[in-house]
Amino acid sequence: MVCLWLWATTSQLLAALSWGHESFQLTEWLINYAGGFVRRGLPGALVWQFSAASGIQANHLVISASVLCYLVLMVWFLCRATRVFPAALIMSCIVMGFPAYQDSIIRKDCLGLLLLLGCLRAAVSAWPRILHILVINGVAAVAILSHEAFVFFALPALVLFRHHDEEPPPLIEFVRRGLVMLPAGVCFCLVTWFHGTPALAEAVNHSWLPLWRHIAPGNGELDVPAAAIQALGWSSGQGLAMGSYVLSSGFYQPVAWAGVFAVSFALVVLFTGRDAGRGEPPAMETKVQVTAILLAQLLFISPLFLLGCDYGRWLFFWVASSLMLHAAQRRAPRWLEASVARVFANVKVCRLAARLPANDWYLLCFGVPVLWSSHNFLAASPLTHHFLLIWSWF
Repeated sequence: MVCLWLWATTSQLLAALSWGHESFQLTEWLINYAGGFVRRGLPGALVWQFSAASGIQANHLVISASVLCYLVLMVWFLCRATRVFPAALIMSCIVMGFPAYQDSIIRKDCLGLLLLLGCLRAAVSAWPRILHILVINGVAAVAILSHEAFVFFALPALVLFRHHDEEPPPLIEFVRRGLVMLPAGVCFCLVTWFHGTPALAEAVNHSWLPLWRHIAPGNGELDVPAAAIQALGWSSGQGLAMGSYVLSSGFYQPVAWAGVFAVSFALVVLFTGRDAGRGEPPAMETKVQVTAILLAQLLFISPLFLLGCDYGRWLFFWVASSLMLHAAQRRAPRWLEASVARVFANVKVCRLAARLPANDWYLLCFGVPVLWSSHNFLAASPLTHHFLLIWSWF
């Protein structure tokens, strides 16, 4: 699994050196404020300034920042989460293997998850309360200005989840937490209002013309915005129409994606606690806690299914944030854990888990597609991914 991961990662990074104007991965990082304030523009504005000051090509800065975020996040998972989640699960296509096998290391996804980790660490700090509030909202604001998806996989959990050893807080405590996060909410309102226009997309694209010409000097269509920069000109209605079309375009696509999410969910639950104690039965209490977090997080990210059709990325946000929350000792509401425990008892999950051992081969044969064609589903697993790559050489 490690060798296949290294192969996929190295291949992607070598290919990324030639990505430019038409790359969704690269252009998502390079959205800036050349035409005025716009959503997702903070990282691009910083890259613009640093590139101008240092003389380093902006695409090289983006690749370096993406790889750094990816490796830091993966190392954190391997150091802090393997007591509950096996390293094979963390390296699989459900968690950190997804960016490697689906050409999405060069995106802001890992940055958003690292900023969630920063909020979680700040929430349990011993700092003065005012500093505590400022840091959490500041980190959340940076995350929202980088990509607004942070609101869905992070903010509800920060408000509604409790610390591991904490008694369920009263309702007024949730209200207080929500009020504390109001500055981050205001930030989300700003990026929702200033979501972008075709004119802003033109301005952002024009600011990077020297870079586009350096990467692809023979391309005659560089003046026209493409990829993530072009998407700034989309209205919210267009985004909803796209998501609604995929979900209502027939039987295959919704069922196929529901199957991928269901299998991913089942594999996470199956592998949870596998290595906690050799020769001992699985820790069902831990499985219950993780399942409750997965269910709550799935509900929180559900609006993304209508706002965009990057379902593979939404699954990555869902699973990775859920594992992070549990590793950071956060727990879902107690009533949800109690409901999950009752269901587990009724369907005899303990007995099922004993009959179906968590075998690493499941993770080598299962992958999460980034698109929805049948070929993409079949080619998504690590084994099939590399088999097809070798086959193409002949």
